[in-house]
Amino acid sequence: MLITTEYGKIEITLQAIGSIVKKVVSESYGPVNVGAPQQGFLAKLLGGDDKQGIKVIEEIDGSLEVNIDLTLEYGIRIPTVVENIQENVFHKLKTLTEANNVKVNVHVVGLED
Repeated sequence: MLITTEYGKIEITLQAIGSIVKKVVSESYGPVNVGAPQQGFLAKLLGGDDKQGIKVIEEIDGSLEVNIDLTLEYGIRIPTVVENIQENVFHKLKTLTEANNVKVNVHVVGLED
């Protein structure tokens, strides 16, 4: 993502945006893990990708598309939790990166106790 100011250019990498998304999701109620259930402790122990389950795509028009795979806690209201995560990610990215067009897709890939 490239932003031009009167002083020059600012580049925000997709990895940095992915880090923002991971932080927002980790602060949300309901998610047990980002990614599939088997990508938790064992993947971290074996050196798995820290942002696995988060994919950020920058479109030609400069818009961002964020895809998040989540494992949620069993018993929560899935639509409510997912909508809250979408709103939080959208607003945080808009605030921190000044992105004008952000689309947040959340895929619930599992449930855990």
